[in-house]
Amino acid sequence: MHVRPRSRRTTLRMAGLCETLLLLCLSPPRTDAALQRAVPQYAVEATIAGRDIAGTVAVRFANRSRAVVRDAVFVLFPNRFSKPDDGINDFNRPFVYPEQEFDPGRMDVEVDAADPTARVEPVSHPGVARGVLVRVPIPPLAPGTETQVRLRFHTRIPHRFGSFGEFEEQLTLNGGWYPYLAALDETTGAWRLDGSPPVADFAVQLVLPPDLEAVLNGQHFASGEPVQARLSSVHYLSLVAAPRLLRDETVIDGTRVVFLHRPARRTVRHSPEPSFSEILLDALRAIVAHRPSIVPKPPAELTIVEAPMRLNLTALGEGMVVVSDRAFKVNWLLRPFHELQVAHAVYGELLRPRLAAREDDDYVWVSEGTARVLADRYLKGSYPDTRSVQDWIELFNIFAIVDRFETVPKIPFVDAFFERARVADPLHTEIMTFNRALPPGHVILAKLREVLGASEFDALIDRCVADGVAFRSCAAAGPVLDQWLQPYPELNYRFDEVALNQPAAEGYHHSVRVRRDASRPIVEPVTVRLRSVGGRTIDLRWDGQATVGEVAADSSGRMWQAVIDPDRRLIEDRRDDNARPPTPQVVLDTAEVEISSTEFGVSGLVVERGRYDYRKDLAFAGFYTNRSIGFTAGGRWHWGTPVDATLFRHNLYAFYGLQSLDAGFTDARRPSVRTPGQLTSLGARYDYSNVFAYDSPTDERYLRLYADWYDRGLGGDYNYVDWGYRLVGSHPLWGYRLIGAAELLNGFSEPLGSSVVPNQGLYSLGGSRSIRGIGAEDELGRNIVMVRTELRHDVYPEVDFNLLDLLVVRRGQVRVFADSGRVSNSAGDAYDVGRFAVGVGVGLGVVYEFLGFFPSVAYLEMATRVDDTGKSDDVQFLFGTRQAF
Repeated sequence: MHVRPRSRRTTLRMAGLCETLLLLCLSPPRTDAALQRAVPQYAVEATIAGRDIAGTVAVRFANRSRAVVRDAVFVLFPNRFSKPDDGINDFNRPFVYPEQEFDPGRMDVEVDAADPTARVEPVSHPGVARGVLVRVPIPPLAPGTETQVRLRFHTRIPHRFGSFGEFEEQLTLNGGWYPYLAALDETTGAWRLDGSPPVADFAVQLVLPPDLEAVLNGQHFASGEPVQARLSSVHYLSLVAAPRLLRDETVIDGTRVVFLHRPARRTVRHSPEPSFSEILLDALRAIVAHRPSIVPKPPAELTIVEAPMRLNLTALGEGMVVVSDRAFKVNWLLRPFHELQVAHAVYGELLRPRLAAREDDDYVWVSEGTARVLADRYLKGSYPDTRSVQDWIELFNIFAIVDRFETVPKIPFVDAFFERARVADPLHTEIMTFNRALPPGHVILAKLREVLGASEFDALIDRCVADGVAFRSCAAAGPVLDQWLQPYPELNYRFDEVALNQPAAEGYHHSVRVRRDASRPIVEPVTVRLRSVGGRTIDLRWDGQATVGEVAADSSGRMWQAVIDPDRRLIEDRRDDNARPPTPQVVLDTAEVEISSTEFGVSGLVVERGRYDYRKDLAFAGFYTNRSIGFTAGGRWHWGTPVDATLFRHNLYAFYGLQSLDAGFTDARRPSVRTPGQLTSLGARYDYSNVFAYDSPTDERYLRLYADWYDRGLGGDYNYVDWGYRLVGSHPLWGYRLIGAAELLNGFSEPLGSSVVPNQGLYSLGGSRSIRGIGAEDELGRNIVMVRTELRHDVYPEVDFNLLDLLVVRRGQVRVFADSGRVSNSAGDAYDVGRFAVGVGVGLGVVYEFLGFFPSVAYLEMATRVDDTGKSDDVQFLFGTRQAF
């Protein structure tokens, strides 16, 4: 927190206490009807200069409670951004911090009053960053009276993406760039420190730099034009300012829809489809024209403003809708998901005047939830055949990365694709939700839908949106709503007992017992589905009133499986115990390609497991290289502290391997020595890894221990053992744009009996996995010591190079590396540092998005050998589709 307080004595004089008591006795509460309806009145005067805003705010407010109020609590929202955000990781960092570097925001305030002793005091509240809340002592304010507080403020806007920040000279300030008054509880007279901004009236005067134009709550002001506005019944002031805003328009049923956006920057798109502005306007026409009947008619002008948001696709601007500059910039198959999110925001804005007038502290979740329900209706009506995310997962769950989306979706704009979130604002960056930890409104309403049923719920939404009373009163579902208007509990459902195919008079009897483990008491209905081999199903419903429940059914045929929550409507911590017997699943876990001037390799890892069970599986890895073609197959076990819900720190793989050797692979020093045949082995791998996102991890810790036994008795042609270890580490240097990485490999091979280690089984001094800049066949040996070091520097600014909306290049990465090591048939000789070979090189990494939404990385490197001038003429090129180490 940054405050400039002024000191004064804090002793409350007896005369002041008597005066307060007298006011309580003589002033009957709530006598002024007009005052009871009054909302806070703001007068904001400020000047914008770059990323700084300085000015004054005067707030007149009434005490509508039955208690005396002795202070005013203000929220300094920019101080929420004064420290690095919790929850930032290698995946989301580039979507929050431009250039990946944290830049702080802040607000300084002081009381602008004639009294030199007026002061500002910090207030602490759980879950709210220090410095966000301050109190200003005021003379005792009796019930039914009003006062005014005037503050001077200076705001520093953080350089960041999202609905509050600056990026490339554009200010996106969706509320909170001025001090605002917390909500006053009308019953207790206490300030609600975890509440959203209350509805208020604003008079605003802004001085802008001459080269900026602005949009304030939907009102556009051209460059050089003074910003003067009066706004009624809004929760906050939403401001977007930029050097230039292009204007696109369309008219729908008498409503002018205006789309304001920046000119394209560093953008190249090769596609036969319309421009993204045209796509957005087409979507807006459909969203407005085909809105559900209970959505109010739009105003004469509906304003949509583009902003550089990366994790959230939209934000409500209290008079305008803010959309990301990447809205609809995905493959056409995925655009309905973006359209759903834009419809969600548009309907939220159209419902705002109606809901804000009757909802108080419930406004946030009621508005968000009802708008989402109506957006779902629109999408189903406009795109009845559109697949849901779950449908896509079912269709493509042969790929492990798609299957994991359901549990850990590492993609931007998650809310557009996955609706079952535990927290409305996980990074606490939105003005209406940053100080709360509640589920989104649509999740709360989904719980209500499960209790009421779809038809009764839809009728309730229609009635309560059109009604003139608060949603809680209209819905009359207090216990359900109260239960979920709390932080989401730790929650898991599992089977206690499953008894299928018990003989019965007319077929078979089935009974299952379900248990709920929850961190706090909850009640919610649960569906249990019985499945037959032929595809027949029976759905049973447990009311969820107790911790354990039993449901039963009879059928003429046999059933093979019972499944809890088959449609995945519940949000629970784990799903691997939701089916008995477990559902088998075969997925392609990873696929890699590595190409260099002297080698080629492609591999794929296929695993079979129970659906959602990421702790054990059967694995099959197939590969083809210039050494051999073959496979390994065996079991894998994963345990320890989870990296995320699908990855674990400890991993063990035991397998059988078979390779058919390429006799053309030789040691360049002994080209006449050929080793045809095949290898068979038993092997084991232990891996420790803390990597959350594999594209250039910033703080990687990786250890591999490996051992392989090759034996003729297993069907091969050679007897030898191979073992060793590999260590990898990375760390940011002077910031996250520059990453230092190092790898150490120490491996050993030993022939058994009269056998030899074949060329294909020897360690190579060079290649994509050893010293880059040396050919993969130049030098081979039974033992290796190798150290690789690398500096990776991300290149900014961002670009938008789009190929058919399939591959979109976002940024580059420059790499400089030096590798050193030695191979030898003598284990001791391998450690002769004076004879180490050295390869150096440079590379370019490319961060791209597949289909416009899935981040990935590829690299191209060039290297040469520098320790032996006689061998340094060749330049080696290497290409890969995943981070090499």
